[in-house]
Amino acid sequence: MNDKRSKKDAIEVSSQLMQDELGAIKDRLSAIETIQSISNAPAVRKYVEESFKTDKGKAIMKECAEPKPKDQLIAKFNFNSHQALNHHLKPLLEADLLRPHVEEDGTIVYVWSNLFRRLPKATIASILKDG
Repeated sequence: MNDKRSKKDAIEVSSQLMQDELGAIKDRLSAIETIQSISNAPAVRKYVEESFKTDKGKAIMKECAEPKPKDQLIAKFNFNSHQALNHHLKPLLEADLLRPHVEEDGTIVYVWSNLFRRLPKATIASILKDG
């Protein structure tokens, strides 16, 4: 399995107006997610903690504080395959705690979702602490 987005034989259409509109939409969505996380921090915290379905879930979240591709996560946790990583990664993606992000070079990395990232730093540290 490749951690790069495949390029298809297609024409890409782009315009500055489309890029500006997309940027404005992303900004508004980010603001909504920030308000949601802060105003509902106790409920979001409970949701996050309940979403750690496997023993490695919390460790993967901690590791993804900085964007990480699948290959780095596999090496870090000594998984034997992408399928083994996906067993632990899938619940985090489905719970919207992690999200895939495509870097400029086409590499797919996994980063914290805005829902999780926007929690107060003390809450994030408390959730991810070992113990």
